[in-house]
Amino acid sequence: MTPRPMHTILFTGLITAAIVSLSLSVATAGTASVVPRLQGQTPDPAPPIGDGITVGLVTYDGGRSGVCFADEFLTTFARETGQDIHRRFVPVALDSNALFSHPFVIFSGEKAFSLSDAEKQNLKAYVDRGGFVLASAGCSNRAWADSFRAVIAELYGRDAMTPLTTEHALFHTLYDIDQVQVRRNTGGPAVLGMPIDGRLRLVFSPIGLNDTGNAGGGCCCCGGNEIRNARLINANLLAYALTH
Repeated sequence: MTPRPMHTILFTGLITAAIVSLSLSVATAGTASVVPRLQGQTPDPAPPIGDGITVGLVTYDGGRSGVCFADEFLTTFARETGQDIHRRFVPVALDSNALFSHPFVIFSGEKAFSLSDAEKQNLKAYVDRGGFVLASAGCSNRAWADSFRAVIAELYGRDAMTPLTTEHALFHTLYDIDQVQVRRNTGGPAVLGMPIDGRLRLVFSPIGLNDTGNAGGGCCCCGGNEIRNARLINANLLAYALTH
């Protein structure tokens, strides 16, 4: 698949504006904080790990997180845009002020979960102030998906998330994607979105955008369902989030 042409200078300006916008929103609320760096992490020789934009991997419900969500799309994004981005996720607690230091975060996992009031309030504040959430049920785990739907219904209402088709702009940023490729067609929507003030701020997949084939560490969606072109969709999502 051929990447869409994108003017690098324009793209850089849009990304900078997005990050500044999020930072100003947080500062107004008095919750600005410094990005927590991974201590003792050695950069990969190729490609370099990067030291720019950071993507958070949310920890929640007593330290749970999406341990099998691949970060390969960060390298894809960097290669296609030329932007400096940290090529590893930065773990961040859902109820911490550090959440607001990342313009884009991953919220994933398996099995049912519940969030504390502080976690729910911080999640809503993050989204309302301009942060972008990519939420994905690991290996199409129904219990996790049901728990996530319940959280969003409580915070925003039962109809807050609606199905997204490939006509949406997010499928046409870095790559033109005309099909969400799933291992098995379940008949339900593969990708849903939630806008805030007319701007898409949350994308959720009950089938899974985890891209476990590139996650390493023995991760495997063995026998389960998952979106097969997740890496390209996730790279598009990051580009969309940083330019809208």
